[in-house]
Amino acid sequence: MGNVMNVEISKEQYQRVLYKLLDMLYGPNLLIRSSIDGDTIDILSNDGEVTFRVYLESGRAEGCKEDLLVIADTSDEIKQYVPLAVMRKKLFARTILSYVNEKTNLDIDCIEFWYDKTNEHGVNYDDRYNFNVKKNKRIKSKD
Repeated sequence: MGNVMNVEISKEQYQRVLYKLLDMLYGPNLLIRSSIDGDTIDILSNDGEVTFRVYLESGRAEGCKEDLLVIADTSDEIKQYVPLAVMRKKLFARTILSYVNEKTNLDIDCIEFWYDKTNEHGVNYDDRYNFNVKKNKRIKSKD
């Protein structure tokens, strides 16, 4: 192995890079489509594909007013550009939420997405990341 170089970037730089990535993949305009029962809002990319879903009633994490689910295909696509270690950080969750809120004029306070994880025995499984931006903490699942 060669030398490892650590690169430090500011929060603002990180957010700009992630915003540009999201604009390239899904934007620059996001569209909103409410469900018939008013329980969810689908957030669509410029291509008309559902990229995020907002739960307004059932399906929300405890303590959340509006809960953003990052659709599996969206999460998989973002993982091609953003390392998993970065995705499980508060800054990533905050940046995704602020991007969606800014593009849709919604006031979403929580985010949930799934990611691959490997246990100590080498077995892969899906794990969930839940974060409440207003309380600035991860939401522990009750599963």
